[in-house]
Amino acid sequence: MSRNGLVEEEAVDHPIPDVPVTITVLVVSVAVVFTVWVPVIMYRAAIRHGRSISESLRPAGVLLAVFAIWFGLSAGCTRVEAFHDGPDRPPWLVYLFFALVIIGPIAVARWSSLDELLADRRTLAELLITQTARWLGCVFLVLEVGGQLPGFFAYPAAFGDISVGVTACVAVIALIWSTSASIPVAWSVLGLLDFVGAVGTGFLASQALAVVHTDPPTSAFTQWPMVLFPAYLVPFSTILHITTIRVLLTNRRGGQD
Repeated sequence: MSRNGLVEEEAVDHPIPDVPVTITVLVVSVAVVFTVWVPVIMYRAAIRHGRSISESLRPAGVLLAVFAIWFGLSAGCTRVEAFHDGPDRPPWLVYLFFALVIIGPIAVARWSSLDELLADRRTLAELLITQTARWLGCVFLVLEVGGQLPGFFAYPAAFGDISVGVTACVAVIALIWSTSASIPVAWSVLGLLDFVGAVGTGFLASQALAVVHTDPPTSAFTQWPMVLFPAYLVPFSTILHITTIRVLLTNRRGGQD
């Protein structure tokens, strides 16, 4: 009987406390800025390249629609508990994350009219300005103090994000004032390594995977608004990092030829 009692205890879901309203406002605001900023930047880039207003609006409109649907689905899935984190639950959020970071860079690379605009260093610099918002990782520390996230995840993820967000200015300046690709490429690699650590610890400490048992687990990321990190903000930034590295290295090889 005690053995059955132990099994039942291990199978109980951990309750997920509500996130403070201020954090909800911060996270949603940054996600909305991301959604609008990129289409605007790509519209401006198309105009600079001599395209007509209608030609410039086309990719910007497509991007805005894609981001709006992506944002909406991320929010909607939490309402139906599609990503609910618990024992013996499929880690759907893990599957979604890796699908996005694999499909996203490929889709960008195959969109020739968009890729042409990204070859402009000024356009890349304006897009990388969004990465200064990585300071948002400081909310992990607030939630750790409130007992909503484990220190196993919160400390490395928060300090890593803050470091990448602060140094994003260096990458932006290097893109504008220098012809070298070394600094922005190195910074993008740093940003990806930060995500490897953050995403890795976050998923390992989830109830669905339960590779690392923490109290509390990282179940907060399956609920609104924190779901926007693994389902929207982190894949968005990862795609931008990968695209930046690819475009800059391609441009450098082209310049050498």
